[in-house]
Amino acid sequence: MTIRLFIGLLLFGMLAAAKLPAAEMRGMWVYKTDVIASSSEASNQLFDFCAKRHITDLFWQVYFTKLPEEDRALDNVELTRVFLQRAHARSLRIHALFGDPSHTLRAKHAIVLASIDGVIAFNRDGPGEARFDGVHLDIEPHGLPQWKNADILLKCDLLTQFVEVNHKAAMRAHAAVPRLIYGADIVFWLDQTNAEGQATYPVTFQGVTKDAAKHLLDVVDHVAIMSYRNTAEGQNGIIALVAKTIAYADTSKARVFVGVKMADIGPKFESFYGQTESQMMAALQPVEETYRPHPGYIGLAFFMCEAFKNMPP
Repeated sequence: MTIRLFIGLLLFGMLAAAKLPAAEMRGMWVYKTDVIASSSEASNQLFDFCAKRHITDLFWQVYFTKLPEEDRALDNVELTRVFLQRAHARSLRIHALFGDPSHTLRAKHAIVLASIDGVIAFNRDGPGEARFDGVHLDIEPHGLPQWKNADILLKCDLLTQFVEVNHKAAMRAHAAVPRLIYGADIVFWLDQTNAEGQATYPVTFQGVTKDAAKHLLDVVDHVAIMSYRNTAEGQNGIIALVAKTIAYADTSKARVFVGVKMADIGPKFESFYGQTESQMMAALQPVEETYRPHPGYIGLAFFMCEAFKNMPP
């Protein structure tokens, strides 16, 4: 393990333990990972891009070989090891990103755990500087076909299964040697409340009833909120959408990346697509100013690398 990597991991552990503000920590989702890992030029461009924007953590899409579901091994092993060594030399943390809406369902939980085992095996078989720092699950229950027409009871049941799989996965990641950082993507409305102040989608897990976001914050190291809006302030702005999650994170073991979108995906009000990077960062400054003092806030996370790189300055 390099000295720079050791210092970076030590700093992350100290921050996580002390719950100190970490406004200089920023994340980014990366999907065209094979293209980047197979090219020294593309990798260097990514590293320079991250350094200029103080991006410290990459949610790095991984792929698995076509083996039985109970035996998931990472694909492109050697390319990945070389990339990880180079990324760590540039003080980046890399989190293996995977997940599918179907992984919400109990029948698919074994696939998730087998995938984490695949990352653990990859880490075990490689040198310290060529290991993943964590796993980051992108399991979105609202992407299931049955969600659209589901009543409240079914939605709560699906969210209960979502909490269960994240709890199982976090336990598996934390038991790894070396321990894996565990993170998960969540939508901002998981902790929505009704007029009486009660959870809109209550989840009962291990005898405790509360919203799914709070259940996850009790067990994960971080969440990345998909708080996709192109304005920070106002009733429907980013600051308001993430307020409850960060307030709970202030009292929990976990911390929160606030996700912002610049990809041309979904409604226009969700994304900074079409704006310049300078305009976006100016619009996001109130988010940083509001939450920097909060111990539950870890920093911004950008969705996604491929779109961010194409933004005009």
